[in-house]
Amino acid sequence: MGGGAKPMLLWYVWIRLVDGTWHKLDDLARQLRIPHNAVSWAAKFLSDHGLAELGREGEIRLHNTHSRFEDVVKTLPQVG
Repeated sequence: MGGGAKPMLLWYVWIRLVDGTWHKLDDLARQLRIPHNAVSWAAKFLSDHGLAELGREGEIRLHNTHSRFEDVVKTLPQVG
């Protein structure tokens, strides 16, 4: 897994979801002290790649899947 801001952002959001319960994006942004739009991007990315499920009213939870976090992060475009 490469370094950089996006993989770290994804990790911060994903690690908050490992308990499997629903989390409000606003609460995650506040807890992580990260702008809401960044948390929303991470939530959409994790959802699009099958690691998380977006709910109604700005909520997200970890999706039970066989996808590995490391494999999904490898799909990020490399900045070079």
